[in-house]
Amino acid sequence: MFSMRSRAHPPGQGGSPGRAPRGHRAARLAAGLLLGGALAAGGASAAASPANAAALTASVTVNATAGLGTVPAHAIGLNTAVYDGYMNDTAIPPLLKAAGIDALRYPGGSYSDIYNWQTGTAAAGGYVAPNTSFSSFMGTANAAGAAPVITVNYGTGTPSLAAAWVQAAASDNVQYWEVGNEVYGNGTYGANWEVDSHCKTSLNGPAVTVGSEPSQTYNCGPAEYAANVLQYMSAMHAANANAKVCAVLTTPGFWPDGVTNSEYPNPWNQTVLSALGASTQCVIVHYYPGGSTTAGMLTDPSDIAGIVSTLHSQLSQYAKISNPSSVPVIVTETNSTIDLDTQPAALFAADMYMTWLENGVTNVDWWDEHNGIGTPSTVDGTEDYNDQGIFSSASNGSGVTEPAVDTPFAPYYGIEMLSKLAAPGATMVTSASSQSLLRVHAVRDSSGNLNILIDNEDPSNSYTVSLGYSGFTASGTPTVYTLANNATSITSASGSSSSVTAGPYSLTVVHVPGSGGTGVTAPGAPGQPVASNLSSSTSSSTSGTATLTWPASAAGTYPVAHYNVYQVTSSGSTLAATTAGTTVNLTGLTVGASYTYNVVAADSQGNSSLPSPPVMFTVPPPSNAGCAVHYAVSSSWPGGFGASVTITNKAATAVSGWTLTWTWPASGEAVASGWNGTYSQSGANVTVTNASWNSQLPASGGSVSIGFNGSDTGQDPPPVAFYLNGSICGNN
Repeated sequence: MFSMRSRAHPPGQGGSPGRAPRGHRAARLAAGLLLGGALAAGGASAAASPANAAALTASVTVNATAGLGTVPAHAIGLNTAVYDGYMNDTAIPPLLKAAGIDALRYPGGSYSDIYNWQTGTAAAGGYVAPNTSFSSFMGTANAAGAAPVITVNYGTGTPSLAAAWVQAAASDNVQYWEVGNEVYGNGTYGANWEVDSHCKTSLNGPAVTVGSEPSQTYNCGPAEYAANVLQYMSAMHAANANAKVCAVLTTPGFWPDGVTNSEYPNPWNQTVLSALGASTQCVIVHYYPGGSTTAGMLTDPSDIAGIVSTLHSQLSQYAKISNPSSVPVIVTETNSTIDLDTQPAALFAADMYMTWLENGVTNVDWWDEHNGIGTPSTVDGTEDYNDQGIFSSASNGSGVTEPAVDTPFAPYYGIEMLSKLAAPGATMVTSASSQSLLRVHAVRDSSGNLNILIDNEDPSNSYTVSLGYSGFTASGTPTVYTLANNATSITSASGSSSSVTAGPYSLTVVHVPGSGGTGVTAPGAPGQPVASNLSSSTSSSTSGTATLTWPASAAGTYPVAHYNVYQVTSSGSTLAATTAGTTVNLTGLTVGASYTYNVVAADSQGNSSLPSPPVMFTVPPPSNAGCAVHYAVSSSWPGGFGASVTITNKAATAVSGWTLTWTWPASGEAVASGWNGTYSQSGANVTVTNASWNSQLPASGGSVSIGFNGSDTGQDPPPVAFYLNGSICGNN
């Protein structure tokens, strides 16, 4: 009768301590009531806001023509769980609708791998609350206008059981079907919290049971998972050819990403994507960033761009997907992990959701609807129940009782603020702040008006924020929506298009009307650009080329005259090319670098369209290079990792004396100690020179292996480009 949410820390790999899985506290329910059992948050409480907080100044600028894509339909999601007796309370649908939550994941984390949807029962002694069947869940989803995201039972289920669910749900508008939950937690890498009946103690031995830790080979790692996913896909597509079936990946930079062992010498993502190849329809990751302090947790969303970029690189490199941004990335579990029920979690939720969506993710699902009290604490003078639910379950622990059932906690209001910012179909655009504690996001709505979110993560100070615009002319009186620190409702008032005041620990959304009133209709936004013909040569580090192609814009009042192609960066956009057609060739790109572009149409009178969705790609090393490098993470742990590097000479002449160089893609990555070479690092640039005994690389396939232990600050993505004696190498 307990949730399978708690988990053990994995043992070390290759002599190093293992990286602990992030987040997930235990949640317990009996007879339909949550009984608590969550772990302590471990985060430092924020300082109380002084009554006479200082008013500082800052500026926010928005580039209204630098598009980051459109807000997907059913992007703002929430987890439900079959052990939650309050899942389908009559109060839930209107609360979800009011907050703009338009996707619901079912049947609940690790319970997904023991739940039989046909019988409404759970294996391994799992408890299923009354009134939580699939049909009951669908009643709530339909009443809330939320699309289902379903995790089929991989742990104790079968492809036929999953296919029957797909067939039964043919009219239920299921967005995505996820094959299993956190399957890499089945013991493959030492930590065993996920039930997986595919695991065997020997090739013909009994199935592994919950909590067992057999010493023999598991035979249920990434290769077996990928093979089984293909079987699930085949059965589920036979039931509904349009079903989107998603594979579970490890989150780049988080355990067990990059970890290998003797049985599985290649990492989980490489193995799974290589096996799925072109069959890859969508991929799943979870995001529990951890953070040991409130301030640290609030900066965690800065990891997201690197996570998505790495996933796209893996889809390209391993699955051979030519346009990796076309494969939906789904974040089916996430939470702040500390300060769970107070204002910091509201700030984190708003910033985190928007950062994922701006980086091209399709759906993000908060954990959880109801979860249960943990170890209470005080954050900024307010009770934090350490409850991962967004609604109270009225549970009690440590002498503290939660509010009445279904009372919203702070993350609910943070999510609700997003409904003031952007509706599905709105165009996200770039924005920047002069103050690091002010996170900002901006969108153009369907009428071309501009909405700006200001997330003040300073617990002590208000900011008078001046607003500046590029490619947009404000007109009319803005409306300002505010979620003040520890508030339980959102207020609104008239405001100014030139400035706004953001209070301590607050969320502010400013609706700024556009100029309008001209009677002229601008061209429609161009369609999704696609990158092709990605290549580079050995001539220089800036020899990369790519071809961008996009669907034409629909004409407005005047015909489309040309298209402006912009390179988009974190600081704005730069005009890269102008063309009358719908194709442009890009040259001079840096080998190994990642790029983002969008396209804006202009009519014969100079009226501009909204930007197209962005296209993101990485320039590959040349395929005909005279050397190749194989880089693999062999182990990882909190704050560090181990890696091996093999250099192969593909040229017809031997190399006598070698120097290998690369640049780290993530800040915080560094070499701590190495072997089989002499290592040095300057900034993000690493140099390795040969040892006395391995200076020779014979011609036509001669190789040498080196390795090192490195440090990181949360992520350790692999370098994209390596240079041997100054010449670019291919990836092996």
